[in-house]
Amino acid sequence: MKPLSILPVMVLALAGCTDPAAVQDLPASGIATSSATPPSPASPTPVVDSPTSVQERTYKLTTASGAEISFLLPASATDPAVEAIEAYRVKAGAEPVSYLVADVDNRRGNAPVDMYMVNVFDDQGRQLSFSRVTDVIQSWGPTYSYDFKWTMGDGNPVDEGVGAGLKREATALQNSNLDDAAPGEQTRIVLASADADLPLKVARVTVQPSGMGTEEEARPASWGD
Repeated sequence: MKPLSILPVMVLALAGCTDPAAVQDLPASGIATSSATPPSPASPTPVVDSPTSVQERTYKLTTASGAEISFLLPASATDPAVEAIEAYRVKAGAEPVSYLVADVDNRRGNAPVDMYMVNVFDDQGRQLSFSRVTDVIQSWGPTYSYDFKWTMGDGNPVDEGVGAGLKREATALQNSNLDDAAPGEQTRIVLASADADLPLKVARVTVQPSGMGTEEEARPASWGD
């Protein structure tokens, strides 16, 4: 009888005692193949906001009648067209507002432009409206009541001298902000909104350039023509 070979048994025994971790660390020529290095996490794809989801400050449009309009949203209270109006607001003790100053070039237009209204919509659908600044100036100024007393827009009474002086200022400011842009003209038109804080994200801006009527879309100036 031939002697039994114990070599296969020994190999199996040794293989059973081998540390699994050590097997994984062996080179490719060894008994076990080495495990692949885990891939590094992929770099996240940068998210680029749509132009309609971030606030754009400068807007422009060419109206259906051919006028070129641009404006900063909102205008600074230090804008020369706004400074005197803002000073009067402070003096009258009125609540802060947002301003919009429209640069209107109507040299190629064929209809008057009065910037009747500008509507701003945020990304949640909330609407803010700008109208001619003469409307808010009138609300800030004092009124002379039937009982011969001056009363401010907030209902507080003022004496004769103060009331009459503020009324003259309000009238002068209103008269200086009545201009429209007739065909062939260029001018700046100031509007105001009772909403002092504009949304961080502006989704849409519409303009009624020539009285109450069809709204026209204003686009961020950064979009180009």
